[in-house]
Amino acid sequence: MEGEIQMDDRHVITLTDPDTNEKVELEIVEELTVNGENYALLAPLDNDDEAFVYKVIGEGADASYEMVEDEEEFNMVVDEYDRLFDEEMDN
Repeated sequence: MEGEIQMDDRHVITLTDPDTNEKVELEIVEELTVNGENYALLAPLDNDDEAFVYKVIGEGADASYEMVEDEEEFNMVVDEYDRLFDEEMDN
């Protein structure tokens, strides 16, 4: 899935499902690196309570996003996000 646009002050990407060609706009909540791999937490524009973890492959306009489905990898990224969030709240 590929693509990126800017909307308001939020970073929004438009992903295209390769199976259905359906386009979905998601806000980039956070980008982080865990164990040398780049990840992004993405949330639907119409739902602040839900977010997804994607592995970012490549950089800039050539970046593609792969949903993390492995539970262990997912939890590792969420744990790091929680740690960074707690750190930021303590400062």
